[in-house]
Amino acid sequence: MIHLDTKSLTIMARRSCRHSFIYFPAIPFLAHDLNVSIEINFSVTAYLIASGVFPSINGSAAGRYGRRPVFIATLAMYVAVNVGLALQRSLAALISLRMLQSAAISGSFAFAYGVLGINLNTPPSVAPMISGLLLIKWNWSSIFWFLSIFSCAVLLAVLFLLPETCRAIVGNGSTRPPRIVNRAILPILRPPWSEVVTTTGLASPDSSKDKTRKPKATANPLTGLSLLKHHGTLLSIICYAIYYTVYSCLQASLSTIFVEKYHVTGLVSGLIYIPFGVSCVIACSLTDKLLDHDYRRTAKALGVTVDQRRGDDLAEFPIEYARLRTCKWITAVCGPLIVGYGWALQGRASMAVPLVLQFLIGFTNQVNFTSLNALLVDYHSDQSSTIQAVNNLFRCELAAGELAMLDVILRKLGPGRTFVIFAALHMATLPGLWVLERYGLGWRKAEREKKKNEEKEQG
Repeated sequence: MIHLDTKSLTIMARRSCRHSFIYFPAIPFLAHDLNVSIEINFSVTAYLIASGVFPSINGSAAGRYGRRPVFIATLAMYVAVNVGLALQRSLAALISLRMLQSAAISGSFAFAYGVLGINLNTPPSVAPMISGLLLIKWNWSSIFWFLSIFSCAVLLAVLFLLPETCRAIVGNGSTRPPRIVNRAILPILRPPWSEVVTTTGLASPDSSKDKTRKPKATANPLTGLSLLKHHGTLLSIICYAIYYTVYSCLQASLSTIFVEKYHVTGLVSGLIYIPFGVSCVIACSLTDKLLDHDYRRTAKALGVTVDQRRGDDLAEFPIEYARLRTCKWITAVCGPLIVGYGWALQGRASMAVPLVLQFLIGFTNQVNFTSLNALLVDYHSDQSSTIQAVNNLFRCELAAGELAMLDVILRKLGPGRTFVIFAALHMATLPGLWVLERYGLGWRKAEREKKKNEEKEQG
């Protein structure tokens, strides 16, 4: 009997979602066919604007009505929008449909993480290669046809095989979903619900352990903005948003600059993204180990015993220092790399030079992302979804604003001076990291003391 589990389905869905890297190589060819230049980056801007808002909206719907129906609705919309993108031939249609495309698929992130908490790093290296191959054989519209076909296959798999996983609907998995839309089309792939309860030893649907939870909305960044009153949280999100903005501008301009400077076409315009993708994969695996190592070093220096089973109390622990002790040095290294990258492109150095620099920039950026993400979760371990939604809102909107001006800056200043500006913006976070590392623990103590005093006054 054919069986496709939840993990496999979610991986398929995530691969169909992370399509920004498949779009970037097509940017110069789209600009040429639509007879636009400066305006083409607005299609990326529109995508990022929607990416900052819709994950929380769709995530809230998934928490209330179930992940399966919202997943199906967003995937169906994604298929339809990609067909429209393949057929459109105007800038206005491109920008509008790109925003709808983001609304459809970025919203699935919130509940895809709920189904399986993973972070795939293959798209940055694989997607551009697919794009390059498609550009060799056909044109940019083939990229959207590819996305339509692939996402349609994922949609069919979800329709037939994906069970409901939202605990508000099915509890621990033994409760039969009340609505047909929450049930997989092929019930033959699993025994009857009563048999599942009996053979697996699960409690009956009437037991207290197995009752479904009361539906509640998933974290909304607009209601989570109150978290920004914490100084450490605000400073961490600002630094993260700056890193993400620099990264987005570098990636969005990559194929355009290489086409202009090195006259690359087709597959090569996709292959130039591979160094960054590979560096992300390597950095992700190494940074987790590095953060654990830094945490243990900090704990040992303070004479604190690490409790891996129950977790450590961070109230009196300088977690800011543990998370940022390497991050700040990585940031200092990344700035000069960005400067070198810009001037290498400006001077048309051998193509190997900017590609190697791109690899190193990608590696250092990923270390920064992972370190600050870990710190934000440490700050708000009981509200991790909320803080990620707030962080997503800030980073996407800041990157969208900068991308709207990117092409103008590139044409007026050239890659060399443009990336000097980005490097300066990147390096401007160093004082913020130092302040956070030095005063973060004190801020948290003062905030706890203030909260206690307020509770005493109210009591």
